[in-house]
Amino acid sequence: MAKKIRLTKEQKDVLIDLYKRTKRTVDDLPYTNEFESLYTEFVARTGLTMTRHDVWRALASQRKASKLVRKER
Repeated sequence: MAKKIRLTKEQKDVLIDLYKRTKRTVDDLPYTNEFESLYTEFVARTGLTMTRHDVWRALASQRKASKLVRKER
């Protein structure tokens, strides 16, 4: 089982802010340049060592918690 990643409120806020700047939905982000930019900026701003998969899972968790803005597909 994968290790659960715990983000602080500040780290979650950074992730949510970066997501707001994208044009794609969470499901459409992986393997895009937009996701690469989000990932790079998130790691740089938070100082965390996370894989791309971990960042995507954190985004999916925020979506599940209804913390992300809803985007049209």
